[in-house]
Amino acid sequence: MQLRSPQLWFAVLGLALLSGCQSAPITGRSQFIMVSETEVASSAATEFAKMAKLPNDPHLAKIKEIGLKIVAAARKEDKSGVLPPANKWEFAIINDKTPNAFAMPGGKIGYHIGMFPYSPTDDDIAVILGHEVSHVLCRHGAERVSQSLMAASSLAVVDLATASKQSTATHEEMMLALGVGSQLGVLLPFSRAHESEADHLGLLLMARAGYNPDAAPAFWQRFAQKAGSGATPEFLSTHPTDATRIKQLQSWLPEARAQVPAKPASTTPTTQPAS
Repeated sequence: MQLRSPQLWFAVLGLALLSGCQSAPITGRSQFIMVSETEVASSAATEFAKMAKLPNDPHLAKIKEIGLKIVAAARKEDKSGVLPPANKWEFAIINDKTPNAFAMPGGKIGYHIGMFPYSPTDDDIAVILGHEVSHVLCRHGAERVSQSLMAASSLAVVDLATASKQSTATHEEMMLALGVGSQLGVLLPFSRAHESEADHLGLLLMARAGYNPDAAPAFWQRFAQKAGSGATPEFLSTHPTDATRIKQLQSWLPEARAQVPAKPASTTPTTQPAS
């Protein structure tokens, strides 16, 4: 069926918005997701399989160990069954010297070799993996796909409604402006929201897994000094600035510290004095 009427397009978009509303775990942030996790996980698995991995890298065992502890903490918050079971997660060392790590739907986590100089301790690694596991828990991949689809559909509606009423030059200018507007007004800010949400949840998850959350702002401070912050203004970036990220993490530390499991009391028997 072809939807030639703008009114029909708006009706379809409205139904999509209503049916796609969900809530993120822990934070409760309202989300718009109109694609299935199975669908995006399948596409992610295809792309992940193409990447240059280092299966014999000596760091891999440690990445898996820390990652699965964080996954176990995340699964306790997974009310909708998004997260795959522990034995389905795949952690890989990526042969790329760029300091980076990433998460893909379906439990695919990549850790670049270029990140190791910035993460010498288990707590540092937990900061990074907590952030990445949180992306999967919150279905940020599916949410980004949904936002892109909705933005494209919205532009199609405006294109249909205005094409016959304006000159070609005016119409093209409007479409260009709307394209830029959707990028700056929706897609990038939502991406920054995802990054901040992953920072927040990642801090809580690493703490629940037994790692020191105070390592998080310290890690990002070192990372900013070593890697150097980009000159791109925050409103044009998909990530918060280093200063914003560090300030937010510091504000969440009291909440995260309260999540650290209490150490079991000593069971060493008290020595009785000789009679």
